[in-house]
Amino acid sequence: MERLGEVTKVDGKWLEITFCRPSDCDKCHACMGGPQTATLRLEGKANVGDSVLVELPASTVNIASLMAYGLPLAGMLGGMLLGDKFIPLEGSLGSLIGAVVGLAIPLVYLLVTEKNRRQNPKWTPQIKRIIPMHKAE
Repeated sequence: MERLGEVTKVDGKWLEITFCRPSDCDKCHACMGGPQTATLRLEGKANVGDSVLVELPASTVNIASLMAYGLPLAGMLGGMLLGDKFIPLEGSLGSLIGAVVGLAIPLVYLLVTEKNRRQNPKWTPQIKRIIPMHKAE
């Protein structure tokens, strides 16, 4: 997945890159029309106003989506089923307790392992190309 952004701040070796929300997002409304921009801080050499092509492999995006959505959902559903079977409480209380515990386990796992993912270059967007801003002469 590639996105084109603009360098909005340079702080030593760090670049602050701002991305506008893609036009496809205007059709979805899932975020209720939230922020129009997103900012990312990456290491590189560029000037304010330069355009930057940033890449994150599609496979990494897919795995991250599965981890963020699939693991908690699977944990919640599995916990709900196990809670119903092994927690003999009145009504659906066993299922509810199981669902909460089943949801909490993958969320805690993701929280604990987040630092390792942040330090792994596979999980970090990379600057693919810098397009210098054209200056009027």
